[in-house]
Order: sequence, then C-alpha cells, then structure tokens
Amino acid sequence: DMYDHAISSYFQYAFPADELMPLSCEGRWHRSRGDLDAVLSNSSLTLVDSLDSLVLFGRMDDFRFAVQWLSENLRFNKDVVVSTFELNIRVLGGLLSGHLLAEKKLPEYRGALLAKAEDLGSRLAEAFDTP
Repeated sequence: DMYDHAISSYFQYAFPADELMPLSCEGRWHRSRGDLDAVLSNSSLTLVDSLDSLVLFGRMDDFRFAVQWLSENLRFNKDVVVSTFELNIRVLGGLLSGHLLAEKKLPEYRGALLAKAEDLGSRLAEAFDTP
C-alpha cells in the first residue's frame, strides 16, 4: 500500500520531474536547496530509479509505460551540474536493471534502456578520468 501510494503520487503530481516535493505535491525541476539539489539532473530520476520496484510490486502496466516513455524521451545532452555518484547508482543502475527486467518481461522491448545506459556511462566516464 505504501509503495502504491508513493509511486501513484509521483505519477499524478510530479511525473516526469526528478522528484516529488511532498508538501506542495509538485515536481522538483529547479535547484533551490544548494548542494541538496545536486541529485537533480532532469532525467526523470524517480521514474528510472523505480523501474525494478515497479516489477517487484507487480505494477507491470506502469513498468511498460515507464520503459516506453524513457525509451522515447530520456536524453542526457543537457548542460547541468550533477552528482556523479547519484547518477551512477540511481540512473545508470536503474537503466541497467530496467533493461534486464524489460528483456524478460516485455516481448516488445528492443534494448533502448541499454542504449541509454551506454550513453550515460560514456558521459560519466569523463568525470573519473583524473590524474
């Protein structure tokens, strides 16, 4: 019940923003909290991060929608300062786990999440190229 409430609220009030602001019931699009907002990347963070949970909680219609929407709309060609840690674990990890689950659960899936993960991974790799 708690997961259903949380993900339904995200879809109703915040999608496709990165986060749901619980007091205003709006999506968080802009940085207003300094370093606390470094997680924001305008990459539908909550949606990507919830791909595996959607399957675990049996919300297959939402999973199918999320995979299709991300496949068609997620882009990383943005000029934003991000937390490489958060993007690495939540978005790259979410895309990879989502890809593996989509391969098993969605016959119509053709690998778009893996392509998104490769794109993001190549962009993040530059952050680790330090002397």
